[in-house]
Amino acid sequence: RIRMKYLTRHVAAFCAALLFLLVLPGRAHAQAYEAHLADDLATTPELCARVPCAEVFPGAASFSQRKGQPPYVEAYAAPDAAGQKKLLGWVMLSTDITDTPAYSGKPVVTLIGMDRDGRFVGVKVLKHSEPILLLGIPEAALVNFNQQYLGRKITDSIEVGPSRPAENVIGVDAISGATVTVVAQNQVLMTSGQAVARQVGLIAPTQRAPARYVASGKSYSWAELVALGVVQ
Repeated sequence: RIRMKYLTRHVAAFCAALLFLLVLPGRAHAQAYEAHLADDLATTPELCARVPCAEVFPGAASFSQRKGQPPYVEAYAAPDAAGQKKLLGWVMLSTDITDTPAYSGKPVVTLIGMDRDGRFVGVKVLKHSEPILLLGIPEAALVNFNQQYLGRKITDSIEVGPSRPAENVIGVDAISGATVTVVAQNQVLMTSGQAVARQVGLIAPTQRAPARYVASGKSYSWAELVALGVVQ
């Protein structure tokens, strides 16, 4: 009887583990792990007809079509008595701007809201391919990581790790066991926000002097070009 009870308990544990593994893919796909996105997501002018822009820009009543290069959409308040719509800020899709790979080698597709002061007002992961966020680390950890950016400005110096006030560096907490993923996500958020901020005038564009070419009258052999590092 003791041996039978022991065996029954272990069979039950095995069945529970098997059931968890069978259910896990469905639960993951229902969230953001390898989620299916619209086939025309990268090209349609109506970005907010394909993704939940309102979730990353609370208070916005409508959104424009894609505009700019790289693309973004404008977020508007409800029309006033005169029918005028106030611009509240912008929404951008990270993969329109950068394809920075995470640990899996694929980008974390992220929808980002930014107000007229250049502050992050919403961040939502639409799709990721990080298996580590299924095995031992809940997907909610990535959601919580992104929440640390709300209220931060795209001009802030934000790094994964401890803050360094003397250097004006704001630290955000990492996800233990998924450091590569969150370092990539930090880069995605800051790069995306700054790219749009430059277009809309929140950040002054970088001014670079035009290239100047000088005729030296000298020709180079292939070996000399390699030695100079011009070709590899």
